[in-house]
Amino acid sequence: MSEEPGQRRPGGRTARNRENVVRATLDLLLDEGYEHLTVARVAAAAGVAETTVYRRWPSKAHLAAEALADLARLENPVPDTGTLAGDLRAFLTQIVELIGRADIQRLLRTAASLDPADDELAQARRGFWEARFAGAAGIVERAVRRGELPSDADAYELIEDLAGVAYFRLLVTGRPLDERMIERSVARALRT
Repeated sequence: MSEEPGQRRPGGRTARNRENVVRATLDLLLDEGYEHLTVARVAAAAGVAETTVYRRWPSKAHLAAEALADLARLENPVPDTGTLAGDLRAFLTQIVELIGRADIQRLLRTAASLDPADDELAQARRGFWEARFAGAAGIVERAVRRGELPSDADAYELIEDLAGVAYFRLLVTGRPLDERMIERSVARALRT
């Protein structure tokens, strides 16, 4: 069976190229930081042409956002414990473990220092966070179905309330990302 022009084969060369590019991007980000990331270096590390990278990702900001989104999906999957409190606790614990890593902290601090007026960076940042909040919305949807939350519960606000303190401590105060902070954040999010 031949492939029609313009059709993509799931699991084919396109999927392998995407996987190689995302993996190379993540490796470079974690090893050397955003400031040293270039499309040329990613393409070389992934074994593809730069045009292959640019076809899917218009900039290094978009590459970084997708690589970090993949990392977050793999290392911070949306839990389903059967209760809202359990899901929030498990989700925040995963977040704390991920952002507790030195390489992730370095990236987050770099991301926080990048020019917020840069449209390309802003678009990539928005895309990353929208994807993360969309994934976490399942926690709220299940809680609504179980009657633990009202039908008008705002998933974005709930997850923002849950994780905001962890990022604030990491990026601003340097206070510990500990079990007490997790429990207080979960309790605060449950009150909203």
